[in-house]
Amino acid sequence: MRDRKSRREAGRLRRSFVRDKGVEHNAAVTEDNWEELLDEHGHSRRRRMLVSEVIAHLDTVDDDDESAAIVISVMSARCRVFDRGEERDCIVPPHIAMRRKSALAVGDRVRIVDDRIETVLPRHSVLARPDPLHKHLQRLIAANIDVVVSVVSVKAPPLRPRLIDRVLIAIQRGGAQPVICVNKIDLLDGPLHELDRYRDLGIDVILCSTKTGDGLDALRVAVEGKMAALVGHSGVGKSSILNALDERLQLATRSLHRRGTGRHTTTRSTLYDFGGGTYLIDTPGIREFGLWDLDRESLRDYFPEFVEPSESCRFTDCTHVHEPDCEVKRRVESAALDRARYDTYVRLYEDLEERR
Repeated sequence: MRDRKSRREAGRLRRSFVRDKGVEHNAAVTEDNWEELLDEHGHSRRRRMLVSEVIAHLDTVDDDDESAAIVISVMSARCRVFDRGEERDCIVPPHIAMRRKSALAVGDRVRIVDDRIETVLPRHSVLARPDPLHKHLQRLIAANIDVVVSVVSVKAPPLRPRLIDRVLIAIQRGGAQPVICVNKIDLLDGPLHELDRYRDLGIDVILCSTKTGDGLDALRVAVEGKMAALVGHSGVGKSSILNALDERLQLATRSLHRRGTGRHTTTRSTLYDFGGGTYLIDTPGIREFGLWDLDRESLRDYFPEFVEPSESCRFTDCTHVHEPDCEVKRRVESAALDRARYDTYVRLYEDLEERR
C-alpha cells in the first residue's frame, strides 16, 4: 500500500509540475530532467525529498532478484510474463509504459504485485534501433540478452554483409555477444568466403539448414543456458530455425514474395523457454537496421581491426576517410584489411556526417 501511495504522489507531482505557471513554455520536461527543473522552479524542500524517495524506489532495485518474472511479449498496456514457471498476463501501468528509460522490452525482469508490473529491474544488456516513425527515439528490441544471433541466408533473400555489420555494431553497443548464423546452406553452390572476415574477428559463424538439419546442434550449443535473440532480414528463416530447434513450437512461417524478399511473419518480439535456462527470442524481420544515437567520433571503436593500424596513422585523430598517410587506408589498398568492411565504415561515416 505504501508503494502505491508513493507512486500516486509521484504522478500528482509530475502533473502539477507540468501545469506550474512558473515553468517556461519552451522548457522540455523529460524523465531525465523533471526533478532538476522542479528544484529550479522553487517547490518546497519537503516535496523535493518525496520526489527523490520515489525515484530511488523506482530505479534502485536488487539486480539479483531470483523471484523476478521475465517478460515474454509486450502489448500497449499489457504484457505476458514467465513467473515461477508459469505464464500470466499483467497490466503495464502508465508510470512504466510512458517512462522512456523503463519502457518494457521482451527479456526484461520485473516485479509483479496483483497482476500489475511494479518495477523493471536494471538491465545488463539491450538490443535497440531507432524508432522507424520517430528517429530521435530508441526502440528496444530485447533486454538482458547474453547472445544475439544475426541470422542471414545465402539465397532468397541474398546475403547482405552490410546489414551484418550494422547489427554487429548494435550488439557491441548493447553489451551482448554476437553469433552469425547462416541459414539455407542447402542452397549454397560453393564456398562462402564473404564470412571469413567475421571469423577473423573471432565471431562464431554457424552454417545451418532447417531442411537437412546441418548445423542445428552447433547452434544449440551456442545458445544453451543463455538468453538469446534472433535478428535478421525478413525471410531468412528465424521462425523456421526455432521450429527446428523445438518442433513443439509450431511457429507460423511463410514463403517469400516473388521478388525474393521476406514476409513479416513475426510481428512482435516473443520469448520462448527452451528449458535449462535457455531462452530464445524471435524478433520481427527487418529490411534495414538503423543505429541509435551513434556519432562519427565513436564509430571507429566498433571496427576493432582498425585499432592496431591506426597507431601508425599520421594523425592521432585520423578518421580513416580523407586524411593523408592513413595506415588503415593503406592496408585496405594492399588487401591486408577487408575492403567490404572498410566500405561499410565509410558509408556509415558519411551518413552520420550528413546528419550533424
